[in-house]
Amino acid sequence: KERRALIEEAIKTGREDGLEVQVLESKGRAVFATKPFRRGDFVCEYYGEMIGYQKAKEREEAYMKDPNIGCYMYFFEYKSIRYCVDATAESDRLGRLLNHSKLDGNCQTKIFEINSKPHLIIVAARDILAGEELTYDYGDRNKNSLESHPWLAT
Repeated sequence: KERRALIEEAIKTGREDGLEVQVLESKGRAVFATKPFRRGDFVCEYYGEMIGYQKAKEREEAYMKDPNIGCYMYFFEYKSIRYCVDATAESDRLGRLLNHSKLDGNCQTKIFEINSKPHLIIVAARDILAGEELTYDYGDRNKNSLESHPWLAT
């Protein structure tokens, strides 16, 4: 109960303790732990505009037409309804900057409900040491995505 209250407060206040952004020559921006995280610990929220599936697909198509816009969209299903968190707009929140690792991710996403509304959070999938880059599997196995972004397979 206490752990749930701490996560809920972190989500409501936008708290992201123990994280820092670094720029890597090979990847661009990346998020690193500045403190240890234990398996299951809340890391941050994948924060953005929560929209419905159809609106998200329309935006995704528009984003693909403009090479100056990145696409930071996370699709998920909750209580048989498809949602998307669109984090494409730049903000001071760091969840959108965690890089992908299919094979060696140290984080994972989970759905956390507050007042019947789903929030997409990132938690430690294993114990993480200070100084480690934080990564998770984006889960995108779409053929077109893999052709455009072969790094999704690694």
